[in-house]
Amino acid sequence: MIFDHPAVQALGAGTLTWLSISAGAALIFARKNFSRFLMDCLLGVAGGMMLAAASLGLLSPALEMTMYLGRLSFLPVVCGLALGAAFLLGLDKVLPHLHAMQDSVEGVDARWRRSVLLVAAMALHHIPEGLAIGVGYGAAAHPDALLPGGSGADMATAVLLTASIMLQSLPEGLVVALALRAEGCSARQSFFWGVASGATAPLGALPGALAATLASGLLPIALAFAAGAMIYVVLEEVIPEANASGNGNAATIAAIGGICLVVLMECIFK
Repeated sequence: MIFDHPAVQALGAGTLTWLSISAGAALIFARKNFSRFLMDCLLGVAGGMMLAAASLGLLSPALEMTMYLGRLSFLPVVCGLALGAAFLLGLDKVLPHLHAMQDSVEGVDARWRRSVLLVAAMALHHIPEGLAIGVGYGAAAHPDALLPGGSGADMATAVLLTASIMLQSLPEGLVVALALRAEGCSARQSFFWGVASGATAPLGALPGALAATLASGLLPIALAFAAGAMIYVVLEEVIPEANASGNGNAATIAAIGGICLVVLMECIFK
């Protein structure tokens, strides 16, 4: 069946993530301002969930797949991790964007409106999430890549990644909508651009699934690549933003809670 193809599954999961982002952006209609303390805690939860999903759902299966290399089993994983971070760093340097708590524009010089730059930052943020989902479903389509007796990257891993990313996408949709509202956009405009910022999630999921499906021998590197990209986003954007308003301790505790939530989901889905 067509729905059994990993590219279709990844596209569906990426679309669900987009809907989660849209649901978060829709909260802008409830009120114009939300507590900064609450927002920082939500960002902390999101960051913790992304870190845990990258570790448990991507890096751990990647290491299991390379155990046959013995003491060199770390090499493909480390290379993939570095490549994923380098990929996001490259996009960071090229795509003009502006983070919600910053005043200076990153990327190449472009005379874009501040609201456009904010949307570009969030769209950049969702690319590695889509890639991670796509690679997860692509890996699940190759049970032959698993070691005997290993759990590897199966469908439960892909579902765990999807659920984790969907949950942490809710506050992200609200964050970009609130930032746009603060820039003078109407609630309707803020919602529209918040929804638009999430379009990169399904767009990233499709090539991720296709790449993992067509090159099953490179699955450990692909999994680590997606993990590196996700970790880069957390360390470069989510954690600094959660700590920017003086709520660092609460955001850190919330991040630990996010990690615990993913561990719980790991046990449930497995």
